[in-house]
Amino acid sequence: RIFQKGTWAENVVLLLPPSKDHLLSEIMTNNFEKAYDPYEEMKNFYSLDNPTEADQFRFVEAMEYLIRTAYDPVDIRAFSFNLAMYYRDIREFHLEKKYLELGEKYGEVFSEEHLGIIWYYGLCGEQDYERAYRYFKECGTRRAEYMLADMYHYGNYVDCSYDKCRDILEGLMDRLDGERRDPRFWISTLFPEVSLRLVQLNLEEEIDTIDDLDCLLDSREILSVRQQARPFWGNLKTMRDILETTVMMVGNEYDFIDLYNLMTLEETNAKVTFIYDNEEYSIDIFPDEGEIVYQFGSRWFHGADDFLEKARVNQMRLTTVYHQIRDIKVRK
Repeated sequence: RIFQKGTWAENVVLLLPPSKDHLLSEIMTNNFEKAYDPYEEMKNFYSLDNPTEADQFRFVEAMEYLIRTAYDPVDIRAFSFNLAMYYRDIREFHLEKKYLELGEKYGEVFSEEHLGIIWYYGLCGEQDYERAYRYFKECGTRRAEYMLADMYHYGNYVDCSYDKCRDILEGLMDRLDGERRDPRFWISTLFPEVSLRLVQLNLEEEIDTIDDLDCLLDSREILSVRQQARPFWGNLKTMRDILETTVMMVGNEYDFIDLYNLMTLEETNAKVTFIYDNEEYSIDIFPDEGEIVYQFGSRWFHGADDFLEKARVNQMRLTTVYHQIRDIKVRK
């Protein structure tokens, strides 16, 4: 891969700029490469924590230009996958699917993996477990193995088999445990997902293991690093599942640890304060018209997940500066 993929995510709508904007109208010409270096646009986009609409638009134009002008199938696969992950991150799944299918045409196994996920969850409106199964079996990536374990766990297309599910997950865990010294382990590993599923399997089968809680705590820390390095709404979903499973095991009486605990905070009226860069910030949590609202500065968010995905301080995501936040307090 030429640059990191999927390093930015936010639930926004990509808007075309007004035609009167000379800078952006120039991008919309067929001479994109004369106005901008598409490789630099791609590199710049992945370095941003808070890209503007213009940044997003230039990135899309750069990727489309690179796809159109690429001669090597390897480049087409890489550029189409990058663009697919951008559309995944903003939840434009039909466009994600379009560019995954382009990558699949040129033999990109990670495109096959993500196409399987689209069909498995019905992200484009149609769910097809059989097609998902074929993709997962053919591409053979680790995430595809994990998804096959999920299919055996729930009996989706295949016969339900906890034994097959456990065999796959334990095989994955053995490989993951052997890679803990690899620096990439903290940002690209499937350890949190595999650990969570194994712990849930143990709970369902009423198997008590002394390591389960430690696995969840390790997974939580890995996810916080992953979200700091590569913000993605899917990380927050996995974090919520880990936190809820932890509460199921030990209750919700432990001390407030960090901002991710907002996902399991039971109070509907509370003020949370924290220190960042020697300045105190506060979050007001209260019910409003049937939902729990998080007010942070002048912005309102629809619950903890929305807040953790979008809230920023000094133009940086809170999850990006997660390890610099201290003195978190909850006042009920």
